[in-house]
Order: sequence, then C-alpha cells, then structure tokens
Amino acid sequence: MDRTDTALLGVAGVVAALVLAMAFAAGVLFGPEVSVFRPIRLLAVEPFAWVVVAALIVAVVGHAYIDD
Repeated sequence: MDRTDTALLGVAGVVAALVLAMAFAAGVLFGPEVSVFRPIRLLAVEPFAWVVVAALIVAVVGHAYIDD
C-alpha cells in the first residue's frame, strides 16, 4: 500500500469507529427504540467532540505520510 491508500484506510477506520461508537451509545444510553441519529445530534452541538475527531483524522493522515 502506498501513502494515499494508508491515509484513506485510516480515515475510513476513524469514521467507522465513530459510527459504531454512536450506535453503541444510542443503544446503551437511550434504549434500543431510540434513533441512532440522537447521538449524532449531540455530537453536532459539542465542539470539543469535533476537535477530537479532527485530531484523530490529522493523526492518521500524518502517520501515513511520515517517512520511516
């Protein structure tokens, strides 16, 4: 894999982990009958969460482009 593939795979992993965490949080915190979109709405209004997500993506892309 080249650097671009590694970066794209890493970003996809971060997004997939975020989606799984939101689905888990929706089930645990709000019950199984509540929509998965409720944690997404909570994430949208919390700016610190976006800082963490952006830092994870920057770290993954930076790791892919660091020369060994």
